[in-house]
Amino acid sequence: MTDIEEKKNDEVEEESDFADEIKPVVEPAPAPEVKEEPEDQIDLHAEEAEEEPQPEPAPAPKGKITIEYPDENLGQVELARQDFYKVYRKSNIVKWIVTGVCLLLIICGWLIPNAIEALKEYSMVIALIACGVGLVALLVFNYFWKKNVQTAMNRYFRNYYEHTNAYVFPKEATNLQGSIDNKIEPEELKNSDLYKDVGKVGSRATYTFDYKGKTIKVCDAAAQVVVGKTLRTVFVGKYLYTANDYKGSDILIYFKGNKRALPPTNLAERKVFSDSKNIVIYGDKGTEKVITAKVREALNEFKTNKIFVDMAISIREGMTYFAMGYEDDLMVIALEKPFDPRPTVQYAGDLKKVLKLIDLLK
Repeated sequence: MTDIEEKKNDEVEEESDFADEIKPVVEPAPAPEVKEEPEDQIDLHAEEAEEEPQPEPAPAPKGKITIEYPDENLGQVELARQDFYKVYRKSNIVKWIVTGVCLLLIICGWLIPNAIEALKEYSMVIALIACGVGLVALLVFNYFWKKNVQTAMNRYFRNYYEHTNAYVFPKEATNLQGSIDNKIEPEELKNSDLYKDVGKVGSRATYTFDYKGKTIKVCDAAAQVVVGKTLRTVFVGKYLYTANDYKGSDILIYFKGNKRALPPTNLAERKVFSDSKNIVIYGDKGTEKVITAKVREALNEFKTNKIFVDMAISIREGMTYFAMGYEDDLMVIALEKPFDPRPTVQYAGDLKKVLKLIDLLK
């Protein structure tokens, strides 16, 4: 859920099935409890999630933008956010004024007739008329207010993805197609076989692009399982997948993260191929033919941190899936607060490593 949507979800109701936009019914899955386990039990959290240096943005000398952005496209995101927030703030001021006038009309419609002797006989009728007029006026205004704010928000969201995509995707990524409104089918995430008994899949901003002869699909996605009357989140982040020519049993690679990480839940009966401080690989005999020395070198380039929480890779016959877990710093679109470019810079670097890995795995 976005900053303003959390605080004013009674004012702006944006229909979405994305996990972080339905917090009233979705609870993030807690980290697994640490229990006494056999010595061969795999710890799916890194002992110390290594973090790349995250320098604080230097303030710009003057101008509307108060953060120095490393790329013009990222600066354009902040300008688009400022344009939206101006519309929202002005509309909100007008809304409170109109609401106050309508309430005053209703109150006066009750008090004034009772204060004037000649009107007391008609006080109830006048009060009902004033109440009706005030409520109708308020409902009509509220309809146009929501429409105006929603239009501004949709325009900002389109600009957000247009400019962040221009920054994130490398020049080798061609034929980029999609929009914020595009979604994936639930089976497209379930088919990764990373998460067990998924009850709901939310997605947005689905794009396809070509990279070195392969077509790749990527989106913002979330997966939840049903627990009683609530939904419990098992994944939130960037979900990416592409076709492969692999033949053999499933291989799962998991990059361990901090205690906020959400490891895959479908691990029963998988054989551990290798386990280290930061990476665990599940696979049967023959996995070494896929996880070559060059692939291991590429895997070791990934470093989880407070933004890039974790990542699971599922290699199955015909398709390779990447579930890149990210914190709200990236997944929640800034509305009230200035756009922080660092999470997007982190994602851009991670995506380049993923594309390099895809190229090696083929």
